[in-house]
Amino acid sequence: MARSLAIVERHVGDDERADYLAALAARKSRAAAVLAHFWVFEHATERGRFVEFTEAASDAAIASLHGHDTSSHLWREVQGG
Repeated sequence: MARSLAIVERHVGDDERADYLAALAARKSRAAAVLAHFWVFEHATERGRFVEFTEAASDAAIASLHGHDTSSHLWREVQGG
């Protein structure tokens, strides 16, 4: 079965950055509970510009984590690594 990947870019203001970063551990735990992987990267030169990757066995698992329509952010594996 092909894996699914959601890629979401977020812009977080300085006033919200600490709360955003603090919430990442809980989001990673929720992903692990549905056998998904969750990574977040911050742009090297643009503070507060983040890209989030959520990878799982199904679109439904990703949707359960994001709680909204992910269709515009969803990618499907065509060849495994």
